[in-house]
This record gives sequence, structure tokens and C-alpha cells, in this order.
Amino acid sequence: MRKAWIYIAILMAVILAWSCALAEGSGRVIVSLGDSYSSGEGVEPFYGQDADIREKVQNPDWLAHRSEAAWPGLLTLDGVDGTMKDHRGENWFFVPASGAEAKYLFQLTEEEIRMGKSAEQEKKYNRDGVSGTVMLAPQLDVFDELDAKGLKADYVTVTIGGNDIGFQLNVSYGYMGLLGLMNGSPEEIAEQMWKPAFDSGTRDDIKRALHDIAGRAGQQAWIIVVGYPELMNPEGGDQGFPPKDAQIMNLGCVQFNAAIRGIVEECRGEGMKICYASVEEAFAGHGAYTEDPYVNPVMLSAQAQDLKEIVLASMYSMHPNEKGNQIYAACVQAMIDRLENGEIPD
Repeated sequence: MRKAWIYIAILMAVILAWSCALAEGSGRVIVSLGDSYSSGEGVEPFYGQDADIREKVQNPDWLAHRSEAAWPGLLTLDGVDGTMKDHRGENWFFVPASGAEAKYLFQLTEEEIRMGKSAEQEKKYNRDGVSGTVMLAPQLDVFDELDAKGLKADYVTVTIGGNDIGFQLNVSYGYMGLLGLMNGSPEEIAEQMWKPAFDSGTRDDIKRALHDIAGRAGQQAWIIVVGYPELMNPEGGDQGFPPKDAQIMNLGCVQFNAAIRGIVEECRGEGMKICYASVEEAFAGHGAYTEDPYVNPVMLSAQAQDLKEIVLASMYSMHPNEKGNQIYAACVQAMIDRLENGEIPD
């Protein structure tokens, strides 16, 4: 009898330990921040899109174009069943927004708040007879939600900087064939697309945003900064984009990614747990207008879920399509897996 009780006690201890391990695993968290390349812009359905127009124009998910097919939701973590999108609000916190700039990822000081600065992002809409403006909450407010639930981030993913350097304007110039008319080599012209804005404030804003993210996430969290893909078929596109302009646009993406990676390396040197995940190689040969594109082409009319009915080009344009989001997820997952195995990236 005594032996039976010993076996039962051992069994209960094993079950308790197993339950604790499961509880610990289920508390693992990924926080996803950033711009349209993280929100899933261009890939429906967006969270909240099926609501009545008067409801969805007040829904931050719809206004930010946060897609149910966005790559951050396809990530996985040991100890969490399925993918992150199966656990939103529990293991996955998803707040990137289409059009976001680095300043929307600032943790403002009390002095900055007193001076009237804000990290809110303005969203204007004019659809189906309903128009107005809504301010999206600062993205770093998501960590207040984690704090309230007693959670800590294991990983933070972010894409950052594209809107600060005038991504949409660069696409417009390429579409109109204006880039190839500029003076200089392709490399020099490409640099003119992003470097003036980068040197005049964007670089500092990106670096500050990364430090502010690290401050809110905590020392236990790894920050994964994810780059941008080469967007174009180097042979050009059937809607415009002469080959030279397409190649210049791709060069600009490569150069800008190198600059972002340089900031990440600086932050690592300053003691931050941060790494860079590239998607360039995975997207090579799969830009817009290729036979197997991972990137949407330019769409010259408003799409079903654009915030405005009258636009020069849809916001869906030049963003990763559904397959592109899957490729993004694979690249970032590879980095997470390395970190999970204790491998520190270069």
C-alpha cells in the first residue's frame, strides 16, 4: 500500500511539472510592430473588414490594414500550438499599421508630451459616403497590454523606415519613368531616392525607435528588424517601369536595407538584443511583373478595402502578396529558430 502511494505521489509530481511547463510555454509572446510590410497591406481579408462601414472606420485593425494573412501571424514558437494568428491577444500582439513612420514607435518623454508631441498616427477615410479622421494609438502602447496581463515579450518583430524615406514617391517616379532621366550612375540615382531623407533625420528616428522598443520590451526580448524586398522585375513592367527605372528601384531597396542593417549593428554594439533578418535573397526573381511574383503590381484604382474611394493608386500596390507574406514568414521564422537554438546571429 505504501509503495502504491509513493507511485501516485511521483505521478502527481510529474503531472504538476508537466502542467507548469505547459503554462510556461503558453505564456510565450511575439509582439509585431512596424509599417505596411508587417501589417500585410495589400492582402485581404483585413481584420474587421466585414463590419458595416460606420463600424469599421472606427476599427484600428481595418484602418491600419492589418491582414489575417500577414506574415507575423504565420510565425510559430515552441510551446504554442499552431501559428501566432491562432493566439492573438494571448501569445501574439499585432499592431503595425500601413503608412507608419518611425516616430509612431517612439516612447515619448513627459517633456515631449507637454510640448504637444504625439506618437499617434492619423488615418483619414472617405468611403461609401462616410468620411472622417481617426488617430491610431502609439504602437508601443501594446506593451501596456502585456503588462496588464503579466506577460513579457520573447520576440519583437518590426519593419521600419520605408515611409520615412518616401517609399510611395519613389514608386511613383519609377512608374512615370523619371528615375532614368536623372543624372548619375544607377547606383548614384538609387542613393538619391533615400539617402537625403535618411541623413536628415530618418536615421536618427529609426535608431531612437529601436532603443525605445527595447526599453519597453525588456531585456529578455530579442528584437528582429526585418528588411524590405527588391520590388521589381529588373526587366521592367507591363504598366510602365522602364527596365532602367526598375533596376534603380531595386538598387535603392538594397542600399536602404544595408543602411538599416548598419543601424542594427550599432545597436548590437551598444548592448541591445537585436538582429536583422533579410528577405532579399528569398524574393530575388519574384518582384512585381515577374512570372511568379511575390509583390503586387501597381493598381491604378481603389481596391475593395482602400480607405478612400478616389486614389491615384491603391495602397495595395507594391506590397507583398499572399505568397510574399509566406516567404517573409519563412525568413523571419529561420531567424527565430536560430535564436531558439541559442545561436547568436552575426
